[in-house]
Amino acid sequence: MLSRTIAFLLLRTTRRRQSLWRRVTVAVCVGVLLALAATPAIAQTTDDAPMRTLLGGGKKLHHGGWGGLTTHHTRILDRDALLVGARAGWVIDHRVTIGLAGHGLVTNVPNKAYDAHLIDSGEILRRSSSLYMGYGGLLIEPVIAYRSPIHVALPVIIGAGGVTYGYSGRVDDDFDQFAHEGRYDAQAFFVVEPGIELEFNVIPLVRVGIGASYRYTTDLDLPATPKDALRGVNAGIALKVGRF
Repeated sequence: MLSRTIAFLLLRTTRRRQSLWRRVTVAVCVGVLLALAATPAIAQTTDDAPMRTLLGGGKKLHHGGWGGLTTHHTRILDRDALLVGARAGWVIDHRVTIGLAGHGLVTNVPNKAYDAHLIDSGEILRRSSSLYMGYGGLLIEPVIAYRSPIHVALPVIIGAGGVTYGYSGRVDDDFDQFAHEGRYDAQAFFVVEPGIELEFNVIPLVRVGIGASYRYTTDLDLPATPKDALRGVNAGIALKVGRF
């Protein structure tokens, strides 16, 4: 009698376990089927979404371009000087310009120390020396509050330039231009010029900016010339015409 009771209990326990496993198996199968059914919908939603990028994702970007002229006052070798230049660039979404910019020195900048160096070297000067300089390179110009009629631009020029001296010496009657070895004191330099400008939207196609910048150059290695002779502050105006 006892053995039959134990056998009955074992049989009952086994059936309960089998029933539980069946329920778990059915639940797992139902879950897998639901997941498989939802996968196409999720994939379709993901495929329909636009690709996200660093320059705006699905947003339509505005593209424009402009060109302009600049004029700046500066100090070189302790003398007032005038720089005239040009800029042009591609405007991305109204907020930043990537382009090119350049400046050239258009006023006479004499250097008496360099004249004395030439005289000591045996030159006979008919006209005092003058410094010539120009530079240019990549322009990166972010714009702050571009929707406002008065806003701020932050132009940065990264590039290179050249500097030299020009002078006129006395020429003898027996001067042979083919045998004569000319003297040229010139040097290339690297330049970085960050600036800030307050810009005014005159009309949709024209902007005028007033601002300042600092011109940093590598050291010069020219006779009788300070190594930081080209470093200094620019102050001036810029005129831009284009689609902003």
